[in-house]
Amino acid sequence: MRYYLAWQYITGYSTSGMHALVAQGHDVKLMYQEALVHAPFLAPFDDAELTEGLDAVGWSGQPDEELLLRELDEFQPDVLIVNSWHIPAYMKAARKWRGRALRIVVMDHQWLGTPKQWLGRVTRQLFIQPAFDAAFMPGDEQAVFARHLGFKQHEIITSLYTCDDPFFTGPQAEPKNSFLFTGRLVDVKGVDVLAEAYRSYRASTDDPWPLVVAGMGPMEEELKAIEGVELLGFVSPKDLPKVMAESGCLVLPSRFEPWGVVLQEAAASGQAVICTSTCGGASRLVLDGYNGRVVTPDRPAELAAAMAWVAGADAEHRRAMSERSTELARQYTPTRWAEHLTDRCHELLPEKVTGRARRR
Repeated sequence: MRYYLAWQYITGYSTSGMHALVAQGHDVKLMYQEALVHAPFLAPFDDAELTEGLDAVGWSGQPDEELLLRELDEFQPDVLIVNSWHIPAYMKAARKWRGRALRIVVMDHQWLGTPKQWLGRVTRQLFIQPAFDAAFMPGDEQAVFARHLGFKQHEIITSLYTCDDPFFTGPQAEPKNSFLFTGRLVDVKGVDVLAEAYRSYRASTDDPWPLVVAGMGPMEEELKAIEGVELLGFVSPKDLPKVMAESGCLVLPSRFEPWGVVLQEAAASGQAVICTSTCGGASRLVLDGYNGRVVTPDRPAELAAAMAWVAGADAEHRRAMSERSTELARQYTPTRWAEHLTDRCHELLPEKVTGRARRR
């Protein structure tokens, strides 16, 4: 099958699935927005490293519309996947390829009933429905939004995000005695809550676990002066699996997280996981009391108690949590991502595209 991927910013968890498609014998072309290293909301990923082995072309500013349309005409994709609907060239291409390819929009937003989302629902027949045949998203919370935009259940594909194979190290035979936070050091990630909770946790025990922090951002000062905190700065995707494997429990105190790929990465590496109930991936990857704890956002005392609960568990219980995390993570391997996407595309193609032979 031929896939053309019109992407915005790329990351390890997006390209891992793309590489799996190539490994399974599919033809894949990628157009993507090059990383803006100085943008405060982006980590400095290495585009060349992420796209190695992919037929990819990057752009900055705005994509070359003529190049995109020319590539599509030459490539003749069976499936056109568009990662962002606010890019005019991508939207024009999606409309032009109506009936010629299965057109899929990528979405990771939960339905929150905001004015902007209601506007999207009201205008769906003019804007979204003429451009796309299906929606590809992480999970159930995002599927609600897709239904508001007019997609029928069989037009919704879930399991959008995956993580790289190196994270899948299996359960930890001897779970590690440390907490890990990885992500941008910004307000929405609850960094201030983490700082207060960790101070409280350390004060409650004679043998506290250290807290390793992998990330960069303006709230670094919130953590810098706290005893027991080790700041690693930005960790590249190729180095993050090793950092994960050396940790016993991921802590993600986000105020809001549409999904949270880091939950998948932590579970795959056999960690217990503590996260807030606003993390979209919690419903699939963190079962409270089973492989970690799910806590209320903005409650430092609750987060501190969860940290104490994990650290205070005996060795047998912690090994069990590690095994359970690993099993839950197997829902989202790159191989399964590619297989599931391809299966769903084959189901949808006869309905959306007619008159042209399609490739396995």
